[in-house]
Order: sequence, then C-alpha cells, then structure tokens
Amino acid sequence: MRSRNGASPLIRTVSSGGLETVLWPEPGNPRAALYVVYPVGSRLELPEPTGLAHFLEHMMFNGSTHFPDGAFDRILEDLGGSNNAYTTEEITVYQDLVPAGAIGRVLELEADRRRNLLIDPERVDRERGVILSERQASVDNDPVARFLEEVQAVAFAGTSYATPVIGWRDDIERIDSARLQKFYTRHYQTGTPVIVGVGGIDPDDWHRMIDAYWSPDSTPPPSQPSECRGPGAPFGERRIEVEGPLTAPYLVMGFPAPEASAPSAPAHEILWTLLVGGVASRLYAMLVEGKSLALDLETFRVGTRVPGRQFLGVTVSPRRRIGRVEQAIREELARIVEQGPTAAERERALNQRLASHAHHLESVAGRAELLARALVIQRDPDALAAYPTRLGNVSLEDIRHAAETAFGAGGWTVGALNPQHRRVSNPRSP
Repeated sequence: MRSRNGASPLIRTVSSGGLETVLWPEPGNPRAALYVVYPVGSRLELPEPTGLAHFLEHMMFNGSTHFPDGAFDRILEDLGGSNNAYTTEEITVYQDLVPAGAIGRVLELEADRRRNLLIDPERVDRERGVILSERQASVDNDPVARFLEEVQAVAFAGTSYATPVIGWRDDIERIDSARLQKFYTRHYQTGTPVIVGVGGIDPDDWHRMIDAYWSPDSTPPPSQPSECRGPGAPFGERRIEVEGPLTAPYLVMGFPAPEASAPSAPAHEILWTLLVGGVASRLYAMLVEGKSLALDLETFRVGTRVPGRQFLGVTVSPRRRIGRVEQAIREELARIVEQGPTAAERERALNQRLASHAHHLESVAGRAELLARALVIQRDPDALAAYPTRLGNVSLEDIRHAAETAFGAGGWTVGALNPQHRRVSNPRSP
C-alpha cells in the first residue's frame, strides 16, 4: 500500500507483512540519509540476559554470508558515506549517510545483514571484549553512571525498563552465540523494521529498490513478550542513598512523564525546557546562578513509547548538602504547580524548542532522525510536520497541568550519591 497524505511530501508504503517504508524525496539534493529502525531495545530482553539488543547492534557490523567482516564500513567509505547505530530501551537504529545515487547499494547492504548475519562463537567473543571495554569506560569508571543504573533499577522495579541498555557486566560475560541468534531471528529476520529515506531519491527508484532487496517480506511479526511493560501508574516515593568515590554530591529525581504520543506530551516538553533549558531556566537560575547550591543540571528521559520517567540530575556544590538542594527543588516545583509558569517563561521555552527543531531539520540526517522517531516512537507519520503547531497551541494552563501531573501525583524516585566518608544528610533537612 502506498499513500501520500495531502500536501505532505512523505510517501509511505506498508507491505502485507507489516514492513513500513517512508520516503521524503528532495529533488536535486545530492545527499541522502537511510535510517533502518527496529522497534527492539533492552525492554524486550527479559527473561534473557540483559544487553542482548546492544550486543546484537555491535554484531551487525561483523559480517554476513555475502559481505565479510568490515565490508559494510569499507563500502560506505568508498561511496563517500558514513554510518552509525545506537540502541535504547525501545529501539535500535542504523544510520547511513551517502550520496543520493548510492542509496540502492546501502539498501542492499542493510537488507543483507538483516537476513544473513554471521553469529559464531569467535565473532561473539571478539565483540564481547569491545563491549566490556565500552562498559568499563562509560559506566564502571564513572561513579555517577553506576549510580544512575541503580536509580533506574529502583524507578522501574518490576518492569522491563529496569535494566541498563548496555547490560549488566555479568550478563555481557555470559551472552553466547545461541542466545544472540535466537534474539536476531525473532526481532530482525522475522521482525518488522521501519525504513526511512530522506534526500535526493527518486520515488520510483526507491520503490523498485525496496521491492528488489526487501521483498518478499510477508512474515507476520512475532507477538511481543509479556515482560515488555512500562512503569504503570504512579506509586509512592522511592529513595536510594549511597556513597561513592566523587568530589561533589549528585542528586537525581525522577518524575512521571507521559508517552511521546500523548496529547499532553508537548506541554511536558515545554515544562521541562522552562525548568532546565539553559542558564535562564527556572531551576538553573535558582540553583546555580542564584543560591550557588549546584554546579550544573541535566535532564534525561527513560521510556517514550510508554509512560516513563523524566529525570533531573543535579551536580551539587561541594560545600552544600544534598538535603538542602532537594528541599529547594521541592519548593520550586510546588510553586509552579500552584502558580504555573509566566508568559515570558512559556515564550522563551517555546522559542528554544522551535529553534532546536529547526536546527535538526537543516540536514538530511536530522530530518531522517526526526521522521524515524515520529514513526516508531510516536507512531504518527504526521507528527513531524505537526510539531510546531502542537507546541504553539500549548497554553499556560496546559503547562501548569503538566506540572501538576508530574510533580503533584506521587511516583517520584529520589537518589542521593554522596562522596565517601561524608555524612549522608537527612534529605529533608535545610
């Protein structure tokens, strides 16, 4: 089935087996981006060892029956292109950026490794060392990263979002070729990826190449395992307090957040931007610039296809106590629930989000990324075009209601990481 929605430039095709392709043709553009998105991440691993989805992402660059180890990268380099990939709790994305005339070659390569990947013990053991080194550098050597894994496990206890994407070290060490082959067969060979093309690609050529390399594709997708579930309704507050080898305390607070496709999602996006988006944001201005309680702030999200958690991370000033910082944040969040934001805050946050959106649209890779996420995360091909309007329609009351939902209905997770040998303060103490 092919469809073109009104004035939208997108051309969407869905095969009888559920393979979805979306093309954003840009006549005259010499570049093209191809994104192949598998709706599989760490949330689908249970009860198997954690880290399988990320491990398989690595294996996808280790050769197939038709292209030897390293050929994928070499071919793209010879074509004047580049590639990358990433895995989250919910998706695995393979990104290819090439001259528009080379898009057929890349479609062939992607289709081949989706069907004919080589997963043998020798390749698995070799890649295991790479992944263990990655975990050592990005997590094990970083006390805050290790702590955030613990916080996520507490925040999502009893769900398939509780484990780290890269996997626990002992699980990485015991993953074998048989488990990887089973995961690959289920989620790649018989799964249903979404294929996104953006750039100077002729629509007729695109559909001819999809038919040549990706058809027949009529295998029904497997049912999702029952273990795939999000955090559910808000629960009582959960806390974790530990000590670690660091110089400045670190506070993290997690709050309920709607799925990305929810009508309230734009209001939550503006809410978090006005709270943490830049030096003029409400919490940054209060904690860093005003009271010198913190050195820096960050925010990150876990869970987007389902209701998830939005986390606020605070690097506390070394001479300040975590309890005092937490209390200041609680007071400010209660204030925005009660009073809502100002018109100036809304306008500034809206402009920041629109500017960021426009920046992503400047490149074929950025457009492909946004379109892929609209299709797989929001499950709405029109979400990308509608984004500016949906943001602009968010009112002050919408933002206040989002704050009430996030901060006034329970379901918080609070984690305190103190330097070793430092007394753990009462979290509520001034």
